[in-house]
Amino acid sequence: MPKRMMAIQFAILASLAAFYFLYLPYRSGSQTAAEAQERELKIEALSQSLVVEDTHSEVEVTGGGGKVHPQRLNRLPAVDEFVQTLGLPGRRTTDFRGGLHITWTGTGHSLEAAFDRGRLYCLRREDLRTGHGALVFESSAAWRPF
Repeated sequence: MPKRMMAIQFAILASLAAFYFLYLPYRSGSQTAAEAQERELKIEALSQSLVVEDTHSEVEVTGGGGKVHPQRLNRLPAVDEFVQTLGLPGRRTTDFRGGLHITWTGTGHSLEAAFDRGRLYCLRREDLRTGHGALVFESSAAWRPF
């Protein structure tokens, strides 16, 4: 009888250990991936609503990429609107002039919003696979692809 009780207790303990060490990390990893995918969709939607092409001018892309229309910011939302739309940022930094830089990362792109005294002045969107992207400002004359 005592051997049977010990075997049952050992089986329960082994089941709990397997649950905590195998299933929970797998579940949190899949939840993190789903959250990143959802954030990617929100990044795409927000950047499309904030950025417009200036069809009145064209610029030559370096490297023989032809001519493209520069982009500019359509509107300048506050920090709170970004956080409300995209959720908590992955990174917050300040520059030497006191500007706030907030970054969100999805599955394929990262979006960095730069604020000066609470006012958006630059949106940086980068493709995580290629490292290419663009810096978009209020004026299309300051637009910079990279």
